[in-house]
Order: sequence, then structure tokens, then C-alpha cells
Amino acid sequence: MMISREEPLWCENERRDAILTVPVHPLNGVDFVEFRRDLLAAPPKRNRLEIQFLKPPPPALVGAPVSFSIEGGIRVVDIEPIAVVADPDPNRLVLFLDREGDFSTYYLRVTHPGIDEERCEAAFSFKAGCPTEFDCGTRHDCEPERFMEPALDYLAKDYQSFRRLMLDLAPQLNPDFDDQNPADLCVALIELFAYVGDYLSYFQDAAITEAFFDTCRHRVSAARHTRLIDYAMHNGRNAFCFVQFDASAGPDGIVPAGTKLLTQVIEPLRGQKAPPGLVIPTGVADFDDDKALARTVVFETSAPVRVLAGRNEMRIHDWGDASCCLARGAREAWLYVTSPQGNNLHATRPDIALGEYLLLEEILGPRTGLAADADPRNRHVVRIEAVDVTSDPVFRDLLVDGALTPAASGDVKLPLLHVRWRENDAPPLPFCLSAQLPETRQLIGPVTIVRGNVTPADHGRTVIRRLPDPTDPLRELPPIDVGTGRWPIDQQILIDAPLTFQTMPSDPDYAFDGKLSAGRHDLDQPTSKAMPAVVVEYGWAVGDTELFRPVPTLFASDAYHPHFVAEVDTDHRVRLRFGDDQYGRCVTHPTQPLTARARYRIGNGRLGNIGAGALTHVVMPDAIDLVDPANPGGGPQHFPEIIKLRQPLSARGGVDPQSIEEARQIAPEAFRAETFRAVTEADYEAVAMRLEYVAAAKASFVWTGSWHTVFVAIHPSDPALLDRMPGGAARLQPAFAKHIWAVLNRYRLAGYDLVVHAAIYVPIELEVQLCIARGHFRGDVLEAAANVMSNRRLAGASSGFFHPLNFRFGSAVYSSRIYALLQHIDGVESARILVMKRFWDAPNGELERGLVPMGPSEVARLDNDRSQPEFGVLRLTAVGGL
Repeated sequence: MMISREEPLWCENERRDAILTVPVHPLNGVDFVEFRRDLLAAPPKRNRLEIQFLKPPPPALVGAPVSFSIEGGIRVVDIEPIAVVADPDPNRLVLFLDREGDFSTYYLRVTHPGIDEERCEAAFSFKAGCPTEFDCGTRHDCEPERFMEPALDYLAKDYQSFRRLMLDLAPQLNPDFDDQNPADLCVALIELFAYVGDYLSYFQDAAITEAFFDTCRHRVSAARHTRLIDYAMHNGRNAFCFVQFDASAGPDGIVPAGTKLLTQVIEPLRGQKAPPGLVIPTGVADFDDDKALARTVVFETSAPVRVLAGRNEMRIHDWGDASCCLARGAREAWLYVTSPQGNNLHATRPDIALGEYLLLEEILGPRTGLAADADPRNRHVVRIEAVDVTSDPVFRDLLVDGALTPAASGDVKLPLLHVRWRENDAPPLPFCLSAQLPETRQLIGPVTIVRGNVTPADHGRTVIRRLPDPTDPLRELPPIDVGTGRWPIDQQILIDAPLTFQTMPSDPDYAFDGKLSAGRHDLDQPTSKAMPAVVVEYGWAVGDTELFRPVPTLFASDAYHPHFVAEVDTDHRVRLRFGDDQYGRCVTHPTQPLTARARYRIGNGRLGNIGAGALTHVVMPDAIDLVDPANPGGGPQHFPEIIKLRQPLSARGGVDPQSIEEARQIAPEAFRAETFRAVTEADYEAVAMRLEYVAAAKASFVWTGSWHTVFVAIHPSDPALLDRMPGGAARLQPAFAKHIWAVLNRYRLAGYDLVVHAAIYVPIELEVQLCIARGHFRGDVLEAAANVMSNRRLAGASSGFFHPLNFRFGSAVYSSRIYALLQHIDGVESARILVMKRFWDAPNGELERGLVPMGPSEVARLDNDRSQPEFGVLRLTAVGGL
């Protein structure tokens, strides 16, 4: 119902109509109006307006068009009624108009005393009959009350902006508000709301922000994105070094793995009156609460070591010669130990076992004989792989004035221990054993000594924390699995940071308390191989315990593997994500309360790259730490009386966790740098070349009847990996061949067989005649030529011409290269190649062409071993010289 045309009030329940329809009521009203166009009628009757009343209209309205008026319109106005006639419907009158209106709303008004003023007018449209998709009924909603909103900053997204917004709004709502007092309750509430608003604002943006690699802000999100393209973001790794202990005379002792080594502490520890000495007693060092240890860098030994006073200092036997040198690349030495015997020194054989470490150290300047002139860079650590008891019958076991004395009949021979270390540990520089002073020609020595009691150590401090009880009702847990009745513990958070990432054995064995049963060696590994140093032990009230171990990913774990993944976030906080019984075992909750205890190390990255000599304190381990993890039933082992701690070399290898920005630059292209499938021959060769000890590889596809077989020939860089066969052939050692096959098999396509074999080695027969220049000894020049043409490594970072690394598959032997090498030898005036051919074949024009060609799978070889000439022969002759 419309009451006012200017300010309409529309009512849904028109109760006034019900009153007017009563027959005895004297007033009537207009119900609605409809317009009809009749194009077939005469022009005066074409525009027909039908007026429906609430009840029969007054008879005086029939034939009285002046009682009707049409108002409204925009383009068509002043529409005049022409005539009014009755309709068969008693409640309706028909009004004829002079013309049709436009699309706007028009109003019919009826003027008569019997018509109610509130029902004398009705709105209608001349175009109501036009086609439309909308409902013809008009809906009028009452507008809500409008309030005056204050000016708000809708761009507020963080704590500071939310706080400023509310501090500006409060005076508008409460003029008496004063924000000058930070302790005011209102100010405190505003800051609390700003804090909550900051987190809520972050949650609104976090989902879409972390969903894309280009916008994510958390390392966990970035690491999961890069995992989708087979790129693993590294979490850094800890630094490592070697330490050496000097022990006093007395019983032998054991420094167990995990013994803490500290940088210098200059303040007294809690409860002490002076700074600590070399050895800090058990229970004195409180790393969690003592401020004196707050900035201390902590290392721990990674392997146990026997500490004996007799291994503090050992000598390298120089066989009585002068000006001796342990050459670069050397792999063996003969050692003896001296101890005072009156005014002289008594020599004994040192006690060294397989797998132990030795330190080669220069202690005197070779030009001055002074300890202050010793080069601290001339230090190197080796690991022993073989020992042999021997002696030197030329000298006796007594040294007079520090020098060896010849042995007489009946004297005890000089006891020696022949030690051999790994090839990877060969010293990169020569070590002077004895020297003569340039001025006085006085013999000085030993210039270089050997120290035992050496063990590797790496950055990180072991802590044992009890994690929050997973059954605590205050801790949020995922919904219980109705099918299994178990609570899936999705994650645990470590309270200490940063978590140590360290090199681990390929298959680590843990003791009952979470310690590694065996020591960790070979710490110089790539960062990508570092693993988190953490294990979690869950225990039940009935006494059962289970140890969960870290893995890089849970995709390779099933419901029977107690594994978890350690995820490092941007703030270095570590979350341990457990399995769900599909990928990794889910931790179950029996009726008894469950306890969780984590054993992990903290300390990582570049902070551990400390200089040589930085470690100055040893923390004496607890009695339980002195128990051998491999023999938990045994008692504590004896801890030695340490009188000196040395860190001969700087710690190295510490790398900070990879940043998100670095991953964004590397990860998108990393999968193109290394493919994980081999399709072509070049793919197999590229995979093999990435392996250690592989100098060259050659692959070929052969149809073997019903399928293709990939034959991969391997040329190892170390001849020791080859087994010599009769006739000059060679085969790969079984263990090495099996390792190569296992790696290549990961890249092999289905439907292809794989065979790994050694290269086809072609023995070379070479005869060269040298013309020696005047004034040079013929033997010296021939020896130099033999070294240049050998297959060995030479001094000065060079190698012989026929060294395995100098030849690849199909590489021909050129005479021009041989001439060039020989001409550089001092004393060679000219050279002439007399014979150059394959050992088993007759000459075939090789000298004329200047080369010995090789097939695609062949590698030239010349070992010059007179006992086995089938592996190549070199004959050198000379004319002239002395």
C-alpha cells in the first residue's frame, strides 16, 4: 500500500482494504489499474485503462471523465481521459485515454466524495505488458538504520597498525580515554587485541602465501615445494676438526664418543672461584643456566679413542739418512717411540691399532731448527688401514744425543711399526723429516713427528629433553582414528635450537639409550648427506620403549618403520613430523600414560668454523657415558689423565641452512642439471662419470636376441680396482663392479638389461732412444724419462704420461706428445722412437702415422712391469752423456 508518493511507506499486510470492502461502509477505494492496448478498436477507444475498485464504484463516476486524472510521465505528460464506461465486472470501470504514455510510472487519481483519500490513487505502467524476465511484482524492503561510522584504516595488517587504529578510535567513543599510561587496563587490552589481530591477519594470508613457491615465507613450505621437483633443500651441517690428547704416564684410558670439548672459558663457572682448567670435572658445567658458558662453542668427539702416554709423540724412521722427506702422496711410514733412559733415549714400538688416527706435525723450522719457525700449516691427519710389526737390524734400540746408534752383535734391533694409511689421506704436501742447517751443515731432527691419541670431533652439544606428554589434555591432538583407536602424533617440537645436522653412517646402529653404538668417521661429507642428530624414545608405563629415528622423507617408510622427519623452519625451530601408518609408523596410545624423551644435539652452521687451537677444555664425562655402548653390561671405562689438548687444524665444513631465496634461484633448474633416467648411451656414461673412482665410461646398446642390453665399460681411476687377467686383459673387482651396477640400475629403463665390465685395455710396446747432452749422467736422464713415461703420480702434482687418468676411451697414443714430454727433460738433447705399436700385433704403420689408434671401447695401457709385459712395455736406450 502506498501512502505518500514522495516518501512512500509500503506495508505488506493491507488491513485497510479489508475494512473498506465491507458493504455497509460508505467509502470505496481503488484496488489496482491495468492498461490494455486494442489496435483494432476505433482511435478514441484504443487506449483502455481498466480500474478495479474494492467494491462497486459510485454510479456518478460513469460518464464523468473529469473525475479522473492521469499524473506522472517523463516524455509523455498531460494525458487526458476521454470517456468512462461501465464494465461487466460490477467492481470495474473502463477509462479511455487520448494517448499512450512512456516507460515511466504513472498515477491514476479518482476524485469523488465516496472514495477514500488513501485509496483514491494507484500507480500503473503503460508498458507492463512488454516482455520481461523479471517478476512483475514490486518488492519494497525497509532500509536498516544507518549509523555514522568513524574513519578507520582498513589497510591495518600488523600489530603496530592495529594498535594505532584502536588508540585513535578509543577517544571518539570515549572522550575521557587517555592513552598516555601504558599500564592502563584499556591500553593493555588494546595491545592484547592488536596482538591477536596481528596473528589473525597473518592466518588470513598464510594459506595463499605458503601455497606458492614464489611467495612462501617459511622454510618448511619452501622445502616441501622443492621436494615436488626432486630438489632437497639442505639444512646446513656442523663443522668438524681433529683433536689430539697428551696423557700422563699411567694406565691407559678411553675418551668416549660424545666427550665435550669447549673453547676458552674466561670466567669462573657457577660455584667456582676461578676459571676452569684443562679438564672440567663432572657436574660442574651447566650449559643451560651458567652465563659463563653462554658464548662457548661446544664440540664433541665423534668416535672413542684410546689415550696412551706412549703415543703422545712418535718418530718417523729415516733409516739413518740425512735430509729426508716424506713425499707428497706417501701412504706409509715406519714409527718408533722414545722414552728417557738415563742420559739417552730408549726406543720402543708404538701401540697403534687399525682404524686409529695419527697426526703428522712439523715441530721445527727446517731452515733454522727453531720450534718457533715451524709452519703450522704443515699438519695432516691420516687414518691407519694396515699395521705390521718389524725392526731395523742396522740400528739398536738406544739413541745417544738424540741420534740412532749402529747395532752391534747381541744388541736389540730398533723396533718399528710399519703403518699404512688410506689413499684419500695421503698428505697433499711433503713433510721434512730431517735437514741440515745452511750455515753450519748441522743435522737437525726430527723436524716432523707423529702424534697419536687423535680423534675426530664435530660441532654440537648433546641434550636430553623430555617432550610434552602427548596425552596431556591441554595439548591439541588430531582426532582419534576410529578405525584403529589410536592417536596419530603428527608432530613434536624441540625446545632447543639450532638442531645439529651431521654426517652419519649409512646404517646407524643405536644403543638402548639412543647413542650410536659405533663411532662416526669420514666427517668430510657433502652437506646434502647431513642428517639430523636426534632420536626420540617413547615409553609406556609397562616398561616398553621404542626408538624413533630420523629419515630424509617418509615416502620410503611403511607402517612398520619407526621413523620421523625433522623440519627446520625459518626461526630455526624444529618440528618432528611422524608417520600415519601409511608412510611411517604412527605412535600409538595405550591406556597407560605415554612419555617421550628426545636425545639430540644443538649447534650448527658456520659458527663452528673455529680456528686451530680454539678448543682448550675437556669436560669429564659422566660414569654412564664411560660405558661402552657396544657393551652396555660392562662397567665404566677408565678416563685418562689428560695433560694437554691440541686442535692442530681449523674446524671446517660448517654450512648454514639454505635460504629460501637461494632455493628459489637453484631449485627450478636443478632437476635439469641431473636427470634420474638413462635413455641414450650418453646418459649412462654421464651417470657413471659422477661416481667416485671412475675415470671414464663408455656405453653401447646391443640387441641380444629378444631385448636390448646396455654394455657399460668402466675405466677406473685407481688401477687397484682392476684384477689383472692372463694375456693383458683386466676385469673390475667384484665389489666395485657390483656398486657400479647398482647405481646404474636405478637409471635403467624397463625392457633393457645392464652389463658392467672393464674397459678393453690395449698394451703398448714403446722403444725410445735418447741422445744425452754433454755433461749429464746417462742414468739420471734415463730415470727421469722413465718417470715421465710411467703410469704413476709424480712429485709436484704431476703424473706420468701413461697414468690412467690421462687416457679415455678411444684416445690414441700420439708420438708428438711423447716427443714433447721427453724434450722437456733436462739433459735430453734429442729423442727417437724406434718402436710404437700394440704389444701383441706386428707394426702396422703406427710410426709413419705418428699414432696408435684405439677403438671406441679401448684404453691404452703401459705399466712397464717386467714380470707382466702383457700390460705394456717401455724400453729406453741412450747414447752420449757421461
